[in-house]
Amino acid sequence: MSRKPRRFITEPLTNSRTTVEYLKACGTATGVGIALLSVFCPAIAAPLGDRSGLSEDYSMTLHPAPATIDISAEQQNDIAKFFHRAERAIEAEDLDSLMVLYSERYTNLKNKNKEFARGIWTKIFANFDDLSSRHSMTLINYHDQDGHKVAVTECSGLLTGTPNGENARITIDSWDKQRHVLVNEDSWKLLGNAGKAEKRYGAGDAKTHPLF
Repeated sequence: MSRKPRRFITEPLTNSRTTVEYLKACGTATGVGIALLSVFCPAIAAPLGDRSGLSEDYSMTLHPAPATIDISAEQQNDIAKFFHRAERAIEAEDLDSLMVLYSERYTNLKNKNKEFARGIWTKIFANFDDLSSRHSMTLINYHDQDGHKVAVTECSGLLTGTPNGENARITIDSWDKQRHVLVNEDSWKLLGNAGKAEKRYGAGDAKTHPLF
């Protein structure tokens, strides 16, 4: 079954569009449901690095950090690059490259570890093609912990893909004001998540958003 070829970004970009809910800086609220808006929003974001090779279906906006957070534009850019690396692995369905981005200390709100996340991604890659994600996020915390920098972003977004044997893309997973927790262990890694647990991908399992 033939599919329309995907279009890819071939030049580095410093601004982006997003089709998910526009988030203003929000330091304390937790997600209580899915509230995604299919609208284009102003690109008010930190420099987002080189997105060459990523599909045009991908969108990632990192809104400027509040003035109360001591972080440079370069440091925010490094955080954005983490999500670009994750997206490249997701679009290529490269499980090993994706799991390198998870800390060995990773746990989610259900206290599930990195191997659990690997299992979720294995199922997603086995059942979907043309994967891409969208993120609209704000940095809400940036601090030192046990000799490592830790960054917390509050994010709304979604993961889409085309089920095997079909042509139409569907939403596989979505999240509203969930929190990515990253730790810098020589490079940024996903440490876990924070916020209120919601319905996750993986029916019959202890469900999880795999990027949290």
